[in-house]
Amino acid sequence: MFTRGFVVLWVAMLVAMAGIGMVSPLLPVYVRDTLHGPAVGVALSFSGLALAQLIASPFVGRLGDRIGTKPFIVAGFFIYAVGAIGYVFAPNWQFVVLFRILSGFGAAGIFPMALAYIGRIAPTGREGQFMGIYSVAQLLGFGLGPLLGGGVRDALGANAAFTSMALLLAGTGLATLLLLPPERAEHVRASRPTKAVADGGWRGLIAQPAVQAALAVQTVVSLGWGAASTFLGVFVISGDGLGTDSAFFVGVLLAVRSVLSAVLQPVFGPLADRANRLVLVVSGLTCASVAQFMIPSLPRTLWHTSLFGEAITIAPWLLGTMSAIGIFEALQQPAQQAIFVTVGRRVGMSSIMGLNQMGNSVGFLSGSLVGAAVVSAWGLDAVFRYSAVVTLAGGVAFAVLMLRARDELRDVPAMEPALVASEEQLV
Repeated sequence: MFTRGFVVLWVAMLVAMAGIGMVSPLLPVYVRDTLHGPAVGVALSFSGLALAQLIASPFVGRLGDRIGTKPFIVAGFFIYAVGAIGYVFAPNWQFVVLFRILSGFGAAGIFPMALAYIGRIAPTGREGQFMGIYSVAQLLGFGLGPLLGGGVRDALGANAAFTSMALLLAGTGLATLLLLPPERAEHVRASRPTKAVADGGWRGLIAQPAVQAALAVQTVVSLGWGAASTFLGVFVISGDGLGTDSAFFVGVLLAVRSVLSAVLQPVFGPLADRANRLVLVVSGLTCASVAQFMIPSLPRTLWHTSLFGEAITIAPWLLGTMSAIGIFEALQQPAQQAIFVTVGRRVGMSSIMGLNQMGNSVGFLSGSLVGAAVVSAWGLDAVFRYSAVVTLAGGVAFAVLMLRARDELRDVPAMEPALVASEEQLV
């Protein structure tokens, strides 16, 4: 497993996710307090990244199936670095948004193409193990980034955080250029779309039930998570929710969810190669949905303690529930990604990963807006129940569409007999 290509991309993804985490929480505050930007500027400084990914990811995916993924990964790191250093020299909030969108185009080259690279080198029958270990880098980076960015910002200022991120990304881009092996020709050929899919263009790709399943589950689950995560801090801090007035506890909740999921990926990844992957995905999403639905009904007991002399407040029932959600997400994630790899071997590995990134961007972009509408209409508690129902619906839709695609996925061309065994693990 630990080939040079895998290790290089694992480290690169850890750095990339940490880079996003470093800047994402700082930019809205920087735009509002330093550049005196309006509310729309604050929103776009956060969501501009996803907007660019939404536009570029599917096109990058199609090109990646033709010419390989390494050029897009390397270019993505350097583009992302240019966007990061641009924040330092931006004279107003409009330029910050412009550079944020530029960073999003870089991200569209990094994330789906890195997943496609890993998917191509994953041996048949070990997709879950490979994707599970790889996901550790994503989750750890996402958890470490805000800590690094916040520490640098508090010690040296926002510009130092932006510059640090740019140097990290540029250095990673150079290391990837020099150290990442080009994809082997047989790996690229084995994951190109079949002739029927290729001849049909975009319409032929989207018409595949397996592609519809992958796009639907990524979009719907991201929409539900986007809505809930947007208002989790409000629920924890404000008097409308728990009233803890503790931003630190919000960070603890997010960190526990990510770290638990990261730690368990090496456990549940191999499980996805032995058990029924569709059952694992639906079970994980269902259990996470139930736990999220229960958040407003949890006992609102608060514990007051101190850490390094600072008073902090903890809601133990909510902490336990968020921990459980992290475990359930760890159960379904490697199985879901292993299914995506299997689908990618038929319709194009880069294409499916690009579409998944597009679905993820659509979900996060719309999730906060829909969540705001739900809160306005039914109150703060309702957003968690809405998110739970949406996530559950995504799991059901995924199961129905994947069952429809079962026979189609087993119809593999004779030149690719090694794929048949992996297709049978879907259901």
